[in-house]
Amino acid sequence: MKPIAITTFLALLSACSAPHFVGDAPPVPVTSHTPEHFELPARFALARVVYGRTQAPGTEEEALWEDLAKRSENLGSFTPLISSDVSRWYGTKENMIEAARRQRYNYLLVVRMDPSTGSADVALLDVGSGGVMATAQAVAKNGGQHGFWGGEINNPARLERATLKIAKAAIPTVEEILLGAVNRQRG
Repeated sequence: MKPIAITTFLALLSACSAPHFVGDAPPVPVTSHTPEHFELPARFALARVVYGRTQAPGTEEEALWEDLAKRSENLGSFTPLISSDVSRWYGTKENMIEAARRQRYNYLLVVRMDPSTGSADVALLDVGSGGVMATAQAVAKNGGQHGFWGGEINNPARLERATLKIAKAAIPTVEEILLGAVNRQRG
């Protein structure tokens, strides 16, 4: 039931953004090497990964990500990565890159959140080659939180509070990566 709800939420979230049609986007050239420069404006896919699975953000966190997308409109469009095959979400970078290729995104921005350490690993990937363009790490001030008996946090409200703290620390890092992309494109 959760995967269906998550997929539905992500579909609704993408429907709220500015309309763009996958068929209108040029195909992503698949290459064997990561390019030296970014080509902007571009289509960016956002993948938020918690406990190894992509998950939709809570309401407050979603507002933070939407604000970031609005401030970065001059770089291109930012939309959540969506897949019709929910089982592919449990997995690897390759599965996410393949989904981004099918949807004709140029770059994939992956934010892997770890609530137990209160940190996020941020990676900007080139969809054509699957190569890493930039990486960074962000750590929340308060540190991490554990679930009952030290495991994963299963309570959705508690998990939302933990990931919101991580997102507040990660968004400035994502902006820094995007500014780096602009500077790298120029020279």
